[in-house]
Amino acid sequence: MENNPQDPGSITDALTKLTHGVYVLATRRGRQTSAMTAAWVTRTSERPPCLAVAVRGDRYTHDLILESTTFALSVLREDQVDVATHFSEVSSEYQDKFLGVPYGLTPGGSPHLFDCIAYLDCKVLDTARAGDHTLIIGEVTAGESLGSGHPLLYDPTEYEEALS
Repeated sequence: MENNPQDPGSITDALTKLTHGVYVLATRRGRQTSAMTAAWVTRTSERPPCLAVAVRGDRYTHDLILESTTFALSVLREDQVDVATHFSEVSSEYQDKFLGVPYGLTPGGSPHLFDCIAYLDCKVLDTARAGDHTLIIGEVTAGESLGSGHPLLYDPTEYEEALS
């Protein structure tokens, strides 16, 4: 039997071949912090430097980013699957995910991890609906390399427990 390239399973399988990194996406509104693991991130502009991150609309962090109009991305190292899992498990609405995790604040006020290879500080420029996600487009207003190593690439087999 020949595979139908328009079959949803075939499309999903092909989409898993796209490579992308794994990040901790964080924001702060007043004293309230929120963070989640994000993998659908891409650069969108050189001048000014911009990026887009896709966030599902029902995520607690989604609304906090839109309300605060700032966010930070911490770029994880290839050996930080445990950190990615930690920030993906429970909603920030119910748990302070930064409790016991060393972090600082970016110049824009969003939390970033100290133990990562870099962070990017962004202010929200625009949004666009994309299916069940919102593309949040941010101008990168600050960034810093904090360590060496290779970035963590998304491999769904490493997150089977957290995703199920």
